[in-house]
Amino acid sequence: MTRVTPGFQILIAAVIAFIFGLIASFTLGQAELSFIVSFVGLATFLGGILSPWIAGLLANRKPKPRTKKAAKATPVQNADGSDAVTLYVGNLPFKTSEDSVQDAFERYGEVFAVRLVKDRRTGKRKGYGFVEMESVGADLALAKLNDSDFEGRTLKVRAANSDRKD
Repeated sequence: MTRVTPGFQILIAAVIAFIFGLIASFTLGQAELSFIVSFVGLATFLGGILSPWIAGLLANRKPKPRTKKAAKATPVQNADGSDAVTLYVGNLPFKTSEDSVQDAFERYGEVFAVRLVKDRRTGKRKGYGFVEMESVGADLALAKLNDSDFEGRTLKVRAANSDRKD
């Protein structure tokens, strides 16, 4: 599943503003400078409004069909409308980084977020965290990475409890 990044949307808005700026400078010639600046400002505003829609069309976003196999965790709708599942990842090395955990899970699907839990007082990692990823990839990652070796430790991957009682 292809996600449209904010950077891609900004690039499209800039291209739209640039095109409108060229049109304004060629068609208006030596017209008043404040009018040209206003026209380019309007084009930038329209580019900001239209860029998410255009970026979605350019990325050719088609939702992946869900498999008939029941998911291990209950998927929730992500901000962009895709299904997301949060996995608990335990027995992580204390010196591992979010990037290395993300790299390990990205082999199986799109990762939306990685959060490694730290002790509030000391700031040191506690050896567990959470990975939010698309639901089909989460099922595959859970099956492949649970009880696998990761930087010298045996990972414990589970579906995160979404209805915890504090």
